[in-house]
Amino acid sequence: MTTQKDTPDTTAGRPRRRPRREDVRAGLLVAALEVFEEIGYVAARLDTIAERAGYTKGAVYSNFGSKQELFATLLGERLLDTAADVLSQLDHLTSLDETVDHTARYLARGVIREQRWHSLVVEFALQAGRDPEVGAVFRTHRRNRRSLLATTLAERASAFGAPSDPEHYTVFATILLATINGMAVECAADPDAVTEDQITGSISAVLRAALAP
Repeated sequence: MTTQKDTPDTTAGRPRRRPRREDVRAGLLVAALEVFEEIGYVAARLDTIAERAGYTKGAVYSNFGSKQELFATLLGERLLDTAADVLSQLDHLTSLDETVDHTARYLARGVIREQRWHSLVVEFALQAGRDPEVGAVFRTHRRNRRSLLATTLAERASAFGAPSDPEHYTVFATILLATINGMAVECAADPDAVTEDQITGSISAVLRAALAP
C-alpha cells in the first residue's frame, strides 16, 4: 500500500519537482526582509513570512529554528555590505582624502537609500536589551562586524603611515557603526532635517580620524 507521503507530486501526470532547499531558504529570506522592513521585527510573525514566500510555516522551521535565527541570517548576509566592504575595494585610490570622500559618500547614500533596514537594525538592537536570545544573536553579529571593520581600517590606514594593528581601530569601528545607525534614525524620524552632505560629513570625520597617520 502506498501512503500519501510516498506518492510523488504530479502535474498533468508528470512528477512535479520539489523546490530545492536552497531555493526555499532564499525565498524565505527575501520574504522575511520585506515583512521585517514593512512592520518591524517585533510585529513580524513567521506564518506571515511563510505566506509571503509561498510556503508553509513548517518550511520556515525546517530552515530556521526561530525568528531570531532568521533575522540573524539576514544580519549575517548584510555583514559584507558595510564600510569594510567598501574600503576593501579602494586599492586604486592612493590619497587619504580620496579614500575618505569616496567611502563616506557611498555610505551616506546607503543610509538614505536603506532607511528601513537601518531602522530595523536599531529596533533589533533595542530588543536585544530585553530578550536574552535576541541579545546573544545581536552581540555576535555586532562583534563580527566591528572586527571586520577594524581589520579593514587597519589595512587601509597602514597605506597612509598609520598604525596597522586592528585593535587600535576597534573604537573607530564602533563609532563609525554608531554614526551610520544614528544618522539612519534621524533620517527615518525627519527625512527633511538631514541631508546627504551632512551624513557624508559626519562619516568623513570618523574615517579621517581613524585613517590619518
